[in-house]
Amino acid sequence: MGLLNPDTVLPDADINDKGDRVIEGWRQVELRPVQTRLWQWHKGYIKEVQKLADGDDIVFLEMGDLTQGNIFKDDLDVNSLHTQVAISRWNTVPWLNLPEVKAAYFVTGTGVHVWGEGSTERLLVAQLKEMYPQTKIKINDHWTLDIDGFLVDVAHHGPGAGIRNWTRGNVFELYCRSIVMDDIEAGAQVPNLILRAHKHEFVYRRVVHQVRHKIWDVPAFINPPMCFIGSHALKTVNSPSSMGVGVIAYEIINGKLHDWHPFTNHVDLRTREVV
Repeated sequence: MGLLNPDTVLPDADINDKGDRVIEGWRQVELRPVQTRLWQWHKGYIKEVQKLADGDDIVFLEMGDLTQGNIFKDDLDVNSLHTQVAISRWNTVPWLNLPEVKAAYFVTGTGVHVWGEGSTERLLVAQLKEMYPQTKIKINDHWTLDIDGFLVDVAHHGPGAGIRNWTRGNVFELYCRSIVMDDIEAGAQVPNLILRAHKHEFVYRRVVHQVRHKIWDVPAFINPPMCFIGSHALKTVNSPSSMGVGVIAYEIINGKLHDWHPFTNHVDLRTREVV
């Protein structure tokens, strides 16, 4: 159910013509139907982002959980660390191959999905630094990214959208309002944009907080996943009827958020059957 670049080759044991065991041969991956669809969409998102940039710099931001890990195995074709990291690398390089990408920032994901303590992302980043020495590539658990004075608060974990249509995003908005109020009370600069992930959903809220004549207006997003939903995620998010997959592009000009662009596809998770 996960994103898989069809160009991916995985290390494997092999036997050469002399009958000697070769420690690392290579095998081509075979995409499942869902993976074929996801990769088609993913290629389209990359083209749309490059078109939007129109030659301007792109900062690539990966929100974590690039792998499934080996705890929840029922959705896995490969359950070893080295193969999952290889897949994550092949999935990421189409973005870093864009000449407009000047920096790439990664956040660590959920321990059970990334082999503990962000192992997937840390191993991947080490490999990408070798592959792209001219690109700034960094990783952390929680970022405050300063883009021309525009602050972006980025972490993997945060609250979900809620379990009712009419309360969608309320808890997330309160969570972000608390972040804003904490920084105001501490005399720190309030983030101009708050980004979270993890919950297999796309949510947009605005946090508006006023103290006398001063008003803070902060957009906040739970970014959508770039994978389909498996059995563990179905349980975690309480069997949703639908979900979105995709990427979001945030257009920052002269230290301000000019616009945001959701490049997404929507999926109905229910199967219709005429009885």
